[in-house]
Amino acid sequence: MFSKFGFGQRLEAILLSQIYPLESYLVDGQPEVRIRRGRNSGKPTKRYLSQRRFQKALGVAPTLESSGDRHRQVIGGSDLCRKALWQWVFTRVEPKRSRLKNEVGEKLGRQLDVEKLAGRPARLIRMRIAAKATKILFKELITEMCNPRVLE
Repeated sequence: MFSKFGFGQRLEAILLSQIYPLESYLVDGQPEVRIRRGRNSGKPTKRYLSQRRFQKALGVAPTLESSGDRHRQVIGGSDLCRKALWQWVFTRVEPKRSRLKNEVGEKLGRQLDVEKLAGRPARLIRMRIAAKATKILFKELITEMCNPRVLE
């Protein structure tokens, strides 16, 4: 599973130490998704709660903290995971010569290139790519759990 992302053994160990057991992010064996009315449109919108908890554990989900007139974003979760994911983006996704030659590498690399051309700050781009990678990882892990392949 982790080989699609080219994480390496140390990063795999760091990520596994934070997300194990994966069942803690599920409700009745499925990811928790709640449908609520949107604030502005009033239309039903999906809230992917399990995915958000997963990202929070890995340190890539910002949280808004406010008190009175003060509003600030605080990033919770594991600092070690956040730094390790940032380094992974910096070394495996950003340089074109060392990008993964699969759909995950192409998708993340394409988004990184588009955001660089738009002139966004490099630190912001790297964290957005790490967050996108964790979303893809969550989806892959859930798919693997719900449809396990038999090892021969």
